Amino acid sequence: AYQRAMSRNQDIASSRENVVQARKDVTQATAGLYPQLTAQGEYTRQKELREESPRQPGTPEEYGTASLQLDQHLYQWGKRWSDRDAAKESLEGSRAEHFRSVQQVLFRVASSYYEVLLGRRSIQIAESARERAQAQLERAQSRREVGVATQTDVLRAEVQVAQTEEQLERAENQYDVAREQLALEMGVDELSHKLEHPDEREMAANATMRSLYSRALAYRKDLEGLANRIQAARASREGEEADYFPRLSAHGTYTRTDEPDIFPGEDNRQDWSASLRLTYPLFTGGREKAQLEKARSELMQVRVQRRRLQREIRQQVRSVYLDLQTQQSVIQQLEKQVESAERNYRQVTAQFEEGAASSVDQVDAFTALNEAKNRLAKARYSYELDMVRLQLVTGVLQQELVAGKEMH
Repeated sequence: AYQRAMSRNQDIASSRENVVQARKDVTQATAGLYPQLTAQGEYTRQKELREESPRQPGTPEEYGTASLQLDQHLYQWGKRWSDRDAAKESLEGSRAEHFRSVQQVLFRVASSYYEVLLGRRSIQIAESARERAQAQLERAQSRREVGVATQTDVLRAEVQVAQTEEQLERAENQYDVAREQLALEMGVDELSHKLEHPDEREMAANATMRSLYSRALAYRKDLEGLANRIQAARASREGEEADYFPRLSAHGTYTRTDEPDIFPGEDNRQDWSASLRLTYPLFTGGREKAQLEKARSELMQVRVQRRRLQREIRQQVRSVYLDLQTQQSVIQQLEKQVESAERNYRQVTAQFEEGAASSVDQVDAFTALNEAKNRLAKARYSYELDMVRLQLVTGVLQQELVAGKEMH
């Protein structure tokens, strides 16, 4: 299920495109360091002049020109290098964020997977309950025929059968919905295979909350991505600061025309020029100041986000860790409740056949057993899903699978 989602899930495909776009941003930022070569063709036709204002020599009525222009950035306090560094750090941040997005999708796959397993188990419990209810009805009808039970006992048994039929239908509907949700997360039209139960997962014996939190700080890719974003924002700020320094660049132009006498000199069909330019903005309406303040604000913003995420990670690890401990105790108690409910149901059923218990007692025992089994099933699957959630919050969920397929 994980592998199919990696190749077919639409959210993963969309997140992957963010990395592609960030990679192109690096190419775009690097392009500013290379010479920029431009070709230009031009055809000129001038308005005919009156006789009293004859056209000056060397300016024909119509002519064509072709030119090549070369521009090379030389220096501006490292602005172009800062822009490229910012793009590279943003690319690394996009990769880390994509890694985390894939892990979150895989957790949704796991959650849907366990919903299917729980739905299948709920159907089994409902079918077992229906069989017990049908047996109760047959016993009540038999006892009614010999005059031991009343019509009310039979009616109660019939109600119990109807309720189990409703329970089974609801479980089947939930199972179908869960299968559709899992198919959606996997990116397939429908599930074609029976789901196998995953291997049981247990926390390491020496896993403490502190060690899990340390692991999360080391492996959480979203935290790593924010660190890259901080470096990118810092480089962007340095690039905006460079706008306050002069810019030095080189320019060269070569032009050729099909009309003689356009350019002076013996070779009057072509011309060239080369220059060094030093430019400095004197007034731009406060644009540079606004861009610099925006870059500083973005740096501050991402720093705050990273501090917030560190606190959220601590809270997430603590929540899942404590929930797992609670679930272990809950499962143990529910297992005992199921055992007690089964013994009680068998005992009440035997007493009902002997006339020592009423149909109400039998219904209560039946309901208690049915509810205990459903609670136990939910608790077990919640516990196993929490084990997957623990891997998610510590950043190690299917780490090798994601790194092998998405990071190359």
